[in-house]
Amino acid sequence: MNILGISSYHHDSAAAVINDETIIGASQEERFTRKKYDNSFPINTINWLQTSSNDFDHAVFYEEQYYNQFKSDIKKLTKAKPILVDHHEAHAMSSILTTKWDECAVMVIDTVGSKYSTSLGVFQNGKFTWIKRFRYPNSLGLFYSAATKLLGFKPLSDECQVMAAAAYGKPKWRQLIRDKILHWDYKADYTVLQDLERGIGAGTLDWDIAASVQDVFETISANLASWLQQETGMTNLAYAGGCALNCVANTNLTLWSGFDEIAIQPAAGDAGCALGAAAIISRPITFTPYLGISSTRNLYADHYASLILDNQIVPIIEGRAEFGPRALGNRSLLCLPNDKNIEKLNKIKGRETDSWRPYAPVIREEDADNYFYLTKNCPYMLFTSNIKNGEFKTHNNTARVQVVSQTSNIFLWRILTLTSKWGFPLLINTSLNAKGKPIVNTLEDLRELDL
Repeated sequence: MNILGISSYHHDSAAAVINDETIIGASQEERFTRKKYDNSFPINTINWLQTSSNDFDHAVFYEEQYYNQFKSDIKKLTKAKPILVDHHEAHAMSSILTTKWDECAVMVIDTVGSKYSTSLGVFQNGKFTWIKRFRYPNSLGLFYSAATKLLGFKPLSDECQVMAAAAYGKPKWRQLIRDKILHWDYKADYTVLQDLERGIGAGTLDWDIAASVQDVFETISANLASWLQQETGMTNLAYAGGCALNCVANTNLTLWSGFDEIAIQPAAGDAGCALGAAAIISRPITFTPYLGISSTRNLYADHYASLILDNQIVPIIEGRAEFGPRALGNRSLLCLPNDKNIEKLNKIKGRETDSWRPYAPVIREEDADNYFYLTKNCPYMLFTSNIKNGEFKTHNNTARVQVVSQTSNIFLWRILTLTSKWGFPLLINTSLNAKGKPIVNTLEDLRELDL
């Protein structure tokens, strides 16, 4: 079967195709239109996917509110039979498909998915059973987005900046939040006490508010996961939803939830639902995050390594683009980790006014234990690790490290092998994009950056 999965109309539009249990491709529409968080029907992504596939047997969508619009739009393109699946099941499957698990516990936390904001349950025999669900607007994602606006950032866009800012403050407003805004107990319950759909105001950055919001989110998400583990007795957790991109909270889950393994898909937000929705109909056998369009600068690994060792900020465009918001070496800016390069990166990325934001390191699997106390396997930059020595500096001595093996990304591994020979096993890896623009898709998009 040839299955098309679609995400559209709200934000992070995307499309994915699975054919006979193989992922043909997946990409966000923004990569083609160059409009960040593009929510339009992903016609450009579908056209790209159709160049490598025959007509589709099924077109799968996950949002009941827009289903009639979806059927109208899809009818113009294909004879595929439209199918509606549960929003949170699509989220959950997007993480399950990264594993070989036949059964696991499932946790989805986002702003809203149809009627729900949080879903806790199990996956067994190819089906989902939900044990506990929280209805919107009783929403952890809405709480975090409201706080994002309060701190002067853009909701559904800049939540990562709140997480980063939290490292500079103290959670001194935690009790006030619990009493006045978002109450929780220490089992598996939380209640939003304010009308957060109206927001709680728009202000400016405050380190302590950011720290308090992050602390509350970490506490509640860990409580939910811990309750789920005790309730199900399962050792593996598939975690998804936009909130699953919070790598600091994810690390907290690995320490306190009781699960042995936690699977998160790098496109954990709504874009990943395109792939998850298709996978509900036909689960793929294998997974890689490199599912986008192919492009190259036609440079060898040793050429890239020599430019990096020359202390340059080097744009990497090689092979298929990553699916999701993380640059994992195929659409990355790489450089040596020093202050001079940080200054250059801040200019390129438009971060002069928020230079406090950290950059992430990348390192080979065989070198990682020499520099980091790894909490778990980290191929997708979805967890943080404590730093062992001072060669890579951050404010709180933690980093969202990407660990690369020969099987996860052989080209990036070769670059790191070459720089390691000259005493630089660790590089900075940040997304290849200009401020306000999506990650570069093809070589032509490189013109957007001031390099």
